[in-house]
Amino acid sequence: DDIDNACTHSRARTPLTHRFARTPRTNIMFTTRVHAVRAAFAPRATIFSKTTRTNASSAAGGAAGARAPSTGRGGRGGRGGRGGRGRSDDQVMPRQRRNFTDAQLENLARLRGMIDANGESERFRVVVVSRGKANMFLDGNPIVYAGAIEKVIGNVKTNDFVCVTDHALAPICLGMYNSTSAYAVRVTEMAWEHEGVMSVGDVVRRRIREAFELRRDLGLTTGDSSSTTCYRLVNSEGDRLSGLNADVYGDVVVCSSTAAWIESERVNVCRGIADVLGANTKVVWRRDAKMYEAEGTPVVGDFMSCYDAATGEATAIPGEVRVFENGVQYAIDIEHGHKTGFYVDQRENRMAIRDLSRGKKVLDVCCYTGGFALNAAVGGATSVVAVDSSDAALRVAARNAELNNVQDKINFVRADAFDFMQEAIDRGESGTYDVVVLDPPKFAPNKQSLTKALPKYVGLNKRAMALLRPGGVLITCSCSGAVTQDDLMPKIIENAARAVGKTATIATKKSAGGDQPIDPCYEFGEYLTVLTARVR
Repeated sequence: DDIDNACTHSRARTPLTHRFARTPRTNIMFTTRVHAVRAAFAPRATIFSKTTRTNASSAAGGAAGARAPSTGRGGRGGRGGRGGRGRSDDQVMPRQRRNFTDAQLENLARLRGMIDANGESERFRVVVVSRGKANMFLDGNPIVYAGAIEKVIGNVKTNDFVCVTDHALAPICLGMYNSTSAYAVRVTEMAWEHEGVMSVGDVVRRRIREAFELRRDLGLTTGDSSSTTCYRLVNSEGDRLSGLNADVYGDVVVCSSTAAWIESERVNVCRGIADVLGANTKVVWRRDAKMYEAEGTPVVGDFMSCYDAATGEATAIPGEVRVFENGVQYAIDIEHGHKTGFYVDQRENRMAIRDLSRGKKVLDVCCYTGGFALNAAVGGATSVVAVDSSDAALRVAARNAELNNVQDKINFVRADAFDFMQEAIDRGESGTYDVVVLDPPKFAPNKQSLTKALPKYVGLNKRAMALLRPGGVLITCSCSGAVTQDDLMPKIIENAARAVGKTATIATKKSAGGDQPIDPCYEFGEYLTVLTARVR
């Protein structure tokens, strides 16, 4: 989301920069930590435990090919894969040795044998990372960055399945290659997982089944219309399918594809979805034009298509789809809605507002299609004001209020977020709301934009605090990864409170639900912060 095109409904708003410039700016006296992709934990360690595996060759019948990848200090992956010394704050956690089962050692030996047999033919495609940069990928980082690669062996081109090795050709992982992108290899499996018989399509379908099983265990796949029929089925790196997000809306799944390899495996993605959700499922396929361009595969044809999951045949894009979330009914505009049409990441946070809103006056700023406002009204709020700048979003929000018979409790207002709150303050309405919700757009799409974005976050929050009664509750969100990964929201709250002469106590700090798992080796997967604070 381009910050210059941000608007007041959640994550996609009309321009705010010039509006904010008209209001006093708060000085923010804090600095941001510069996060890098974790490389090796500090101690230099072999990949095998001396107590259980002295070396791979003895366990694999003397096969030298099973030698573990070398483990140097690793390097700062960053998004460009530049080498470095790694983060000093990892010194407190010694890097643990990885132990392998006999079957895993056999898999490593088999792969190394294939590499060694490659010889002059170069038929087996290999990507070699530079010396000292293997650890971050051994530890499971799901993306091999172009800057970490020393060379490629074989005639390797975009969407080829490759084996990634250390500088000594010991196998690390396997994945899909891209010759243009900074994300050179999207990892699909670790070397010790590869059994040598599965195709890429098989891996994709297995990953989708594993993702479904997690959602099933979370109780999200029952299809019970009185509870929840919408959730995230695939969460990119968190489900080991980098470049793919898939949200379920009843019998429709909306896939957001941001990678060339995902586009090339579209049929297998659809079949994997049909395997777990049924042959009658429709798959809406949304292509990210900017990411496709960066991947060297510009979109040709439609940016959005719809397919029968089982057959892969093209079909009409559905119009309005109705779903339930914790008993609240929503109309989803699949074709024109932002992202996949709805924000399933806020499911648990929307549920939480019900108890907080009982008997209270609530303001929902950047309401989009009314998620928080609806739950406040259903939870027993005496009145709700819901603000957004998008006519289209507010029309859907009003429809949602009718579906849940709370239209008399919610007043939907089309306005700029900053202007609405500032004008309310100017009218003398400070201290008149019991609960204020802020779910603004992605003000900081990257770390470079933080300097301009942080005053906007502070400005939005200080206005909300001014409108709260003493002891009122502020629920404030940031969907900017740059803010979440540096844990900046508490500082934003602190500075906003100081600017309006108030104090704030953070009661809860939350993120997305369990259907959006995070790979602990990939901190860039974290993006959402939701704080609940008492303001006095």
